[in-house]
Amino acid sequence: MGKAEAGKMAGKPTKQAAKTAASSTTAGGGPAQERTLRSQGKKTLRKLLDAAIVVFDERGYHAARVDDIVRVAKTSHGTFYLYFSSKDDLFRALLADVGEEMVALSELLPPITRDRAGYEALRAWLQQFYALYSRYHPVIRAWMDTEVNSLDLEGLGVDVLGGFMTGLIKRVREIDPPPVDDPDTAALAMVAMVERFSYFAVIQIIPVELDVMLDTLATILHNGLFGGIDRR
Repeated sequence: MGKAEAGKMAGKPTKQAAKTAASSTTAGGGPAQERTLRSQGKKTLRKLLDAAIVVFDERGYHAARVDDIVRVAKTSHGTFYLYFSSKDDLFRALLADVGEEMVALSELLPPITRDRAGYEALRAWLQQFYALYSRYHPVIRAWMDTEVNSLDLEGLGVDVLGGFMTGLIKRVREIDPPPVDDPDTAALAMVAMVERFSYFAVIQIIPVELDVMLDTLATILHNGLFGGIDRR
């Protein structure tokens, strides 16, 4: 990101987040999966998913109602039930969406070298993560903060985290000399730091500029986990 963007606050949406939404390939809920969706159907499905993200952000998962979702989507209850059997069904579709994109993102993390190039690659990847997180944070937060008390939904959330960590574990295992004995633990620590950092930046507990956030997080991870050296 160029210096011209330095004034943007971390909580604001990004072009990458919009691109992420447009490229979603989610299959929708149970009713939607029983038929082949045409172009207009896919647009309606995406509109309902986007509306749910807005409602979950404003009201939280438990307080959100189908009424709220169709109101924001500017559609009807009948249309909603063409694509989803319930709010939980919609949430499953969103988690699957998040999982697909997070796994794809983890696979995009390149080998992180100890020099300037490694730092820049890590920082660019963190920016992609933040773009994804800034869009889906109400969904991720509902799972991370145990708002969802359904065992199958919790299991799906665990699958999302596990799939995301697979790519990170691969990169941590490439570090020589290894920073810790257990690369799985190191990857989990990285996920925890990146996710919580993004969460606090999105909700703006303390206002933080996106460039400052990315510089700080990339420096901590590059130096502390990947053995980064002087990058000047």
